[in-house]
Amino acid sequence: MPYLYLVRHGQPDFAGNYDSITALGARQSTWLGEHFAARGLRFARVLAGTLQRQVSTCELVLNALDGPRDFTQDARFNEYDHLALLQFFEGERLQEIRTSGDRREYFAAIRSAMQKWSQHDDLVAGGESWAEFGARIRAGVAAACAGLGRDDNVLIVTSGGVIGRYTSEVLAAGADAAIQLNLQTRNTSVTEVIRPSSSNARLVSFNAIPHLERSDRADAITHS
Repeated sequence: MPYLYLVRHGQPDFAGNYDSITALGARQSTWLGEHFAARGLRFARVLAGTLQRQVSTCELVLNALDGPRDFTQDARFNEYDHLALLQFFEGERLQEIRTSGDRREYFAAIRSAMQKWSQHDDLVAGGESWAEFGARIRAGVAAACAGLGRDDNVLIVTSGGVIGRYTSEVLAAGADAAIQLNLQTRNTSVTEVIRPSSSNARLVSFNAIPHLERSDRADAITHS
């Protein structure tokens, strides 16, 4: 089984078009590619979700690597529809949050909506069930790793919710762990899993940012 690198996209434009990355997000992505290059990493397969923030991050990472620039877009690695969740479960708070622009309130509402979603058996209006979210991620990982050997590396550029959900399953943890991991994930962080599509998958690292852990990049560490 191959070795999987899950990367969260660069910093999105929280105040504008969330499905885009900021100038800082672009630098984070380039620095990560340079870090991979310095380690001599080569990827047998590279994939990203179809969201623009994921695609842009993947392109910048690959641009900094000495190798092929092509990658596969797979919607199974897209983030859950956070706006649909907020509207469905936290609709009464949503307008107040939008008016205030308070990030703390926004992420508190996201946490609350996800907790309710994980206990809700049916589809969310405009979205998918919690079980379906997990199933599509598992299917995406299995397809990404199919036919590869134990020495092959796979890179997937995705989002915090996908990484948190998949990591919690590798750890055999529940929904609360998945939500907590989601909300801790830093931009362009790296999560590594060995034997990812097998029943004995093992977590090697979570939420690592070696490309940002230096004094002149302290201000480049972001969560949203």
